[in-house]
Amino acid sequence: MDEVKAMSRAGENVGRAVGTGVKGAKHGAARARTVGSKVSKQAAALAEQELAARGIYTDDLQERIAQRATGMSRKELAKRGKKARKAWDKRTAKQRKQLAKSAEVARKELAGRIDPGKPKRRKWPWVVLLLAGAAAAAAAALSRRPEELPIDDGQFPPNEPQDQGPASTENGQVSDKQPHQGSQNH
Repeated sequence: MDEVKAMSRAGENVGRAVGTGVKGAKHGAARARTVGSKVSKQAAALAEQELAARGIYTDDLQERIAQRATGMSRKELAKRGKKARKAWDKRTAKQRKQLAKSAEVARKELAGRIDPGKPKRRKWPWVVLLLAGAAAAAAAALSRRPEELPIDDGQFPPNEPQDQGPASTENGQVSDKQPHQGSQNH
C-alpha cells in the first residue's frame, strides 16, 4: 500500500510542477508580446524619421521597392499579374475538364470491374425466331392443302389428243360438230 500512496503523491507533485511551468510560460509569452509590439512600433517610427530625413515618404516607399526589385512600376506589375491570372485560370480550366473526363472514364472502368453486370441482350435473335416461326406456319398451311392431280383412268394414251366436248359456234350456241383439222375453206 505504501507504494500506491507514494506513486499517487509523486503524480500529484509532477502535475503541480507541470501546471506551474505552463502558467509561467503563458505569462512570459504575454510579456514578450507586449514588449515586442512596443519595440516594433518604436522601430517603425524611427524608420519613418530616417526615410523622411532622406526625402522618402511611406507612400512612395512601396513604389520605390517595386521599381528597384523588378524594374517595373506597380501599375505595370498589376497588369502583368492580371494577365498571369487569366492565363492561369485558362490553364486550370482546361486541366479541370481533362481531369473530369479522365475521372469519368476511370469511374466507369472501375464500376465495370467491380460489378460487371449482365451482358446486354441482343434483340435480333427474336426476329430470326419470329421469321422461322412464320415460315414453319406457312409450310404447315401449304402441306395440309390437297394437291389437285390429274386422274389417269387409262382410256387415252398419253400422247394422243383427247376428245373435246361440244364446241360453241360464233353465236354462242353449242353444236355437236367438231371443227375439222386441216385445210378447208369456209
